[in-house]
Amino acid sequence: MVYNFYEIILLVVLIVSLILKIPINLFNKTFVLGTLVLLFTIDFNTLSLLEWQGIIKILCWIFGIWTINLGNSNILSSTDVLVFCVIIASSIMVSTNNLLALYLCLELQSLSIFIIIARKRNNLAKIEASLKYFILSSISTGLYLLGASVIFVNLGVCDYTVIINEDYSMGKLLIVVALLFKLGASPLHFWVPDVYQGSDNKALLILATLPKLSVFGVLVLLFPNNKLILVCTLLSLIVGSVGAINQSHLNRLLAYSGILATGFILFGLNSEVFWGIEGSLIYLVLYTTTFLIIIVGSNSALNDNSLIVEFCNVLTQPKIIMITLTLSVLSIAGIPPLGGFLAKWVVISSMVSTGFILSSVLSIVCAMIGGAYYLRLVKIMYFQQDKHFLLWKKILIPNKEPVNNTIVLGLTSYFIIFILVFPQALSQIIYWATISSF
Repeated sequence: MVYNFYEIILLVVLIVSLILKIPINLFNKTFVLGTLVLLFTIDFNTLSLLEWQGIIKILCWIFGIWTINLGNSNILSSTDVLVFCVIIASSIMVSTNNLLALYLCLELQSLSIFIIIARKRNNLAKIEASLKYFILSSISTGLYLLGASVIFVNLGVCDYTVIINEDYSMGKLLIVVALLFKLGASPLHFWVPDVYQGSDNKALLILATLPKLSVFGVLVLLFPNNKLILVCTLLSLIVGSVGAINQSHLNRLLAYSGILATGFILFGLNSEVFWGIEGSLIYLVLYTTTFLIIIVGSNSALNDNSLIVEFCNVLTQPKIIMITLTLSVLSIAGIPPLGGFLAKWVVISSMVSTGFILSSVLSIVCAMIGGAYYLRLVKIMYFQQDKHFLLWKKILIPNKEPVNNTIVLGLTSYFIIFILVFPQALSQIIYWATISSF
């Protein structure tokens, strides 16, 4: 299939980049050229590109390529090789139906992210964050292996399709817990704020996008009718909205924002209806895109672990970047008529239609609380008192935005505006992807 071909190409690029110094511009041009050839040669009548696995893989590739282009490097570095490992693991994860293959993908993803976080060995905060992620991820991996072993002992197979329709079993419960840990859902969220705070922008972007996309793609195919996911959904909404209120570091606020987003992503999954899963994927795409805009847009204005009050340094950036960041923050906050509001509306309406009235009311309250601390970022950006004490260094020693970052920011901003004007383009693609998962 086409996707297997692309995974092989990524593996070849990964191996070659270990030996040769490949320019990033050459890699980008080759990737765009290959994508255009694919679009002109594929038979769209088969709708193979619009299957559930295909859409998740395409999203993983897009966010992975954007992550590689984040920074000042002109060649594919060792860090980019690890990003390739995460992309390949995320792509294969949604294709396999074997528990052992899924375990290998989870391990490749976790170990690569662990090294990406710890690659700056002179920074104690990053070493601490990487060790926390490694140790706690190892515990969740142990739970996953224990669950897979229980399933193999009871059923004699490692094919997870045999447990899809089971409501409760020890093996399935352990696997669900391990996957929810990778998503950072509450009450398994305790690693997220500390790891986010110790991560730089590149590691932060990987943590917030690829694991969420791949694990969500597996959960949709693997675990319908599981009440544990509903409990984790409600706890994620509460913890994500309340936990960020009194934060002083931007990365920790983004961590609790990610927990809140995980709650809304899982919220539609609990509805067990077509439009609920469709709304969850729409919300996931828009959240990861706006998160990318926030990271890339503030990359040159802020340090890796800045205080929230330093967000006013964005004023030193060009006005178009400020406007883009403002729209992105307001979109995540759910301000109408931006994309984040539409995604939350679709998810909540699907839950109301299936009878989850109290849960829907709770989600609306949590969305309102979350919107308050998102609006706080906009207030700090434009109206922070005595901000000239924080701006003087950026004005006297300005940082030039790398060309790759501006291209990524421009493309993602165009996507957000395009979806705002013509939302059917995204909803129709996700419609075909979701319908193939049933």
